[in-house]
Amino acid sequence: MLSTRVTIIAVLAAAWCLTSEAELLYDVACPGVNNELQCPAGQIMKVMEMSSGEESDADCADRKKAARVSNGNAFHLAMIGWVKLVCNHLERCRLPKPHSQMFLVDNSHDNFVQIAYECGMKPAGLQTVVACENQIAELKCESGHIEIMTAKFGRFDENTCTEKPLVYTFSASYSAGRSVKDKCNGRKDCSVTASADDLGPAVPHFNIPMYLIVDYVCA
Repeated sequence: MLSTRVTIIAVLAAAWCLTSEAELLYDVACPGVNNELQCPAGQIMKVMEMSSGEESDADCADRKKAARVSNGNAFHLAMIGWVKLVCNHLERCRLPKPHSQMFLVDNSHDNFVQIAYECGMKPAGLQTVVACENQIAELKCESGHIEIMTAKFGRFDENTCTEKPLVYTFSASYSAGRSVKDKCNGRKDCSVTASADDLGPAVPHFNIPMYLIVDYVCA
């Protein structure tokens, strides 16, 4: 058991390779523009902070340049958790345009939304399985046992599991990660149905095709 725990801890540490010197990246979405976070190929993101300010304090032509923020506590309490749910462990993430429902008060019309994030290397041996809605994801380890790194059910890009590109790319189930971990961790093989009945509904629900994406290692 001890060796298994050490292996898992080592894998999780390797997943980020982030230190106090890790580069903090920024994406600034001015009014009418979607937040788009992007890591280099082969890396995954971790959202750190979310803030806002007046449009005049941001360089809207350079969205990677940190802006002068003034409303760090202006968001609904659930916003940062939801953004992390949607974006963490992805290479690319596209979020809604700034709008009034994000804020505690209706001050979004002239505000930008700034997200700070870090990128880290994917762990060695990471396997990824994608299953379209109502299909089955098959996870298997030839040696060792399954350890789920992350599991997401919803919509996270424009093109997966759809015949035409979609606008809404930011919908996620709050319970999918825990459901998949409870079902699959410690097993040699595991089958998971990509459905709201099994994984919980994606929020918000846009009546568009959803999918399940699972990252795991054989520990």
